[in-house]
Amino acid sequence: MFQTAIHTMITITRKSVYTVRYSGLQGLYRKARKVLFPAPIYQQSWSKTYASEALTLAQWLDCTPEDLRRSRALTSMNQGFIDIKTVNWYLPHFDHAYYGGIYTILRFAAHLAKNYNVKSSFIILGDANAPDAATYIERISTVFAELKESHAVVIRSDIDLPGVPSSDVCIATLWSTAYYVLKFNQTRRKFYFIQDFEPMFYPAGSTSAQVETSYRFGFYGITNTITLKQHYEQDYGGDAVSFNPCVDTAIFNPSTMVNKRHQNYRVFFYARPHHWRNGFELGAIALRKLKERLGAKVEIIAAGQLWDPEEYGLSGIVENLGLLSYHQTADIYRSCDAGLVMMFTRHPSYLPFELMASGCLVITNINSATSWLLKDGENCLLTLPTASCIADTIARGLQNEDLRQSIVNSALNDIKTHFSDWDAQIDHVYQYMCRPEI
Repeated sequence: MFQTAIHTMITITRKSVYTVRYSGLQGLYRKARKVLFPAPIYQQSWSKTYASEALTLAQWLDCTPEDLRRSRALTSMNQGFIDIKTVNWYLPHFDHAYYGGIYTILRFAAHLAKNYNVKSSFIILGDANAPDAATYIERISTVFAELKESHAVVIRSDIDLPGVPSSDVCIATLWSTAYYVLKFNQTRRKFYFIQDFEPMFYPAGSTSAQVETSYRFGFYGITNTITLKQHYEQDYGGDAVSFNPCVDTAIFNPSTMVNKRHQNYRVFFYARPHHWRNGFELGAIALRKLKERLGAKVEIIAAGQLWDPEEYGLSGIVENLGLLSYHQTADIYRSCDAGLVMMFTRHPSYLPFELMASGCLVITNINSATSWLLKDGENCLLTLPTASCIADTIARGLQNEDLRQSIVNSALNDIKTHFSDWDAQIDHVYQYMCRPEI
């Protein structure tokens, strides 16, 4: 038996050396994985990798030179003023209408319905498990009653496009939806509602290239912030209008009914471990360091996604509330002394605006793409993105009460002056949509 074991070990060693010589360590890893794990387990694991997702997206979201030619020809044929009365909004699947990006889109649609008598249809990109169209309309109208008479269509592939109604304009709202708008020509004008620089949602590679390609389709842009307008025009040759994100101050405000805790500091953490752009890992280590420094003097509340603090070594350090409604988040924000929210793409997200409007000190990473809004020491505290720097900045913001109050007051004034009038922003965009060449 002993000799058999020795012989087996020698054989395995020889095969391993051979594999490494001709296939490298990665080849050895792949072979060992297939031997150690049954095929179903191996396949299930592979199905969750970047490569498997990228292969799926490359096959699903495709276009031809003829698709591009036809779409661009349609744009050329429809110059000048259009009195827009029907809009097709192409949306990704959503579980509820309070997601920041979806909520903004629906806010625009509701305003156009109320003020310009524009009828919206919502074209939802679903999969085999997506609910029916009536369910989406129910989710939409629950939040915006102005849209209860809207139409919805669920599509899953190109073959479903003939079931989409014609419209004055079509609006893509996520990069995947742009591929469907490209191929739909029963319309007079096409737009791209851009709320972040989406190539940065993925590692540099096949999928990020697909996203960037969608910016070259020739649609008119509607961009959430001036930075995205500049990128769309300068880097991709597009033409766009920008709008300022705004805050509903009836919901987000520093209500005097809420008293901040003076004996303990309270910190909010925008924590989404499955969204790389929010720097969850840096924030987690930084807050662990902050807790080590301040101990029971600081309470840390997280929200934004369901996750278990114990899995990330944050048990007893962070209390995660998961996904909250707008009104719930407003209550949390105004009860906190400081809010840590990080963004490493080219959009600040809505969190800084909402925190500022709620009287909560914003602490976030340095990002040249958001410098038009976030001013260190004026309306927020900026930090280098290392765990120790983040922890130090939070501690300074908490312990220097005069500095914190000065920044909070300045931020409240910024919101009131520049970022609280949605009606003006949407009116400006609608005028552009009707005549973008001006």
